[in-house]
Amino acid sequence: MELQAHGKTEIYLQLIENVIKQDKTAIVLVPEISLTPQMVDRFLARFGDCIAILHSKLSVGERYDEWQKIKEGKAKIVIGARSAIFAPVENLGIIIIDEEHDSSYKSEMSPRYNAKEIAGFMAKQNNIPLVLRKCYT
Repeated sequence: MELQAHGKTEIYLQLIENVIKQDKTAIVLVPEISLTPQMVDRFLARFGDCIAILHSKLSVGERYDEWQKIKEGKAKIVIGARSAIFAPVENLGIIIIDEEHDSSYKSEMSPRYNAKEIAGFMAKQNNIPLVLRKCYT
């Protein structure tokens, strides 16, 4: 697969575009959803309404609506914080973890989990790529 040299978000978009062409889905984890509105806007501009966004700032009703969209297969891309790794996606094709070094991927509350470890397990089980991106300053 040939990727154009662009910024990280453009590379994510290209990878996901290839996955969607194969009728598969994608999960993109970000450390803090409120820090990534430009990324979400670019995903929406490129893919439209087939995106679900999951994070703790959603109301119970909004979270339910996004979850239903995923369960019904209307969302091909899930973007969210660590708990989005549990989204009920079907036919998963790629998992992308942005700024994978960030401590926010580990939940210290019960049940304790590390979203990176779960993503690694899921990628292995589904024989799909797991893209980990570190932030270098």
